[in-house]
Amino acid sequence: MTRERPPVAVLALAIVLAVLGGRFAVHMVQLARKGEHRDFAAVYTAAHVSRAGGQFYDAQPLHAGLGANENPELIAAARRLGTLHAHENFVHVHVFSYPPFAVLPFLPFTALSFPLAAVLWQALSLAFAAVAGWCLWQAVPLGAVSGLTLAGIALLYEPLENSLGLGQINLLVLALTAVFVWALAAGRPVAAGLAIGLAAALRLHPSLFLAYLAWRRQWRAFAVGVGTAGACTLAAIPLVGWPATAEYVTGVAPRYARSFAGLGGHSLPGWVLTTGPAFVAGVPDGVWRGLGRVLSIAVLVAAVLLVWPAGAVARPRLVRETSFLSTVLLLAVPNTTINHLVFTFIPLAVLLAAALDGRGEEWRSVPWLALAVLLLGGVNDYYAHPRLAGGPQVLLAGIKTYALVILAILGACLVRGTTESACPQGGHT
Repeated sequence: MTRERPPVAVLALAIVLAVLGGRFAVHMVQLARKGEHRDFAAVYTAAHVSRAGGQFYDAQPLHAGLGANENPELIAAARRLGTLHAHENFVHVHVFSYPPFAVLPFLPFTALSFPLAAVLWQALSLAFAAVAGWCLWQAVPLGAVSGLTLAGIALLYEPLENSLGLGQINLLVLALTAVFVWALAAGRPVAAGLAIGLAAALRLHPSLFLAYLAWRRQWRAFAVGVGTAGACTLAAIPLVGWPATAEYVTGVAPRYARSFAGLGGHSLPGWVLTTGPAFVAGVPDGVWRGLGRVLSIAVLVAAVLLVWPAGAVARPRLVRETSFLSTVLLLAVPNTTINHLVFTFIPLAVLLAAALDGRGEEWRSVPWLALAVLLLGGVNDYYAHPRLAGGPQVLLAGIKTYALVILAILGACLVRGTTESACPQGGHT
């Protein structure tokens, strides 16, 4: 019997993927040998200081644009460990800005030298990305064409390269969030709750999904998620010490709950704070921050109305709604930087499956998806030239924000089945 040959599109994508995979592998080897892993240096140094019973938080964000450390204990440890990063005018280590629990997973790395620990974390981060890809492939589910397309995007995607280069923990949080999506789709509420609870203990932003679980009356997953996040947070108090916990609650968290001026902020509040002063001079930053908060609240309210009414829904809709909320989260939080954009893999997986694997009119969204991917992952973060900081050209600095808006609109259309006239050419179900 003659075997049926794979579609030409699948074979072509596989060839392209092999070429991109080779390029990516070479890049990863170079990163392991010569990468600075600056953000991993921050958590690695914090873990050493925490293990010694010291204070690992720093007041650095108070000095916008400077970045000089104020914690002498932290800078001394960084100098000893070789984790300092040199700028033209000062030498520093990036700040540890996560909840206290987030330092605990990095304590075992303190048994290794920084270069070895950084390479190990890079390997684990690649594994986290693979776990996220597998979970999304199963949960959406992705077909051969959409799955290979998503893999190809990943191998060229600047947010992924940025997260790997810096040694960010976002790939760990992405993997946990993808496990959460997969577990919801598979009807495994305990696994879903454990995954999103751990993610919320590492970063505050995934807590939005706990509220979503309550909204959708996924009570078992909600209870496990809240219990996991609460248990991890409480367990960290005696392990890292009350002073560190108090510093995070009273100092670090409030500072990072507001947007910062600069061309690297891609959320709506960051976009307002960056573009507003370029058009209206003399208005205090506090006014722009307030306007950004209003826009964030408006986006969240719109998201609630979109998934109205509350109550249980079918599992495929749960996946589409969580992917849509992933984009909403990136738009609404005060600070969304380039490495946070790895979370766009969740909405991209859902939208690619609808556009490339479906039999309806969703394929018309392909040009918009391509534009969003280009702006998010094809234009690197160095486009933030100082000449874009003022005048009408400052609007060019918001290209990644515009891409998030495109993903949000397409995701909203997919969730609600909105007609084409209300969406960018497609996206209805």
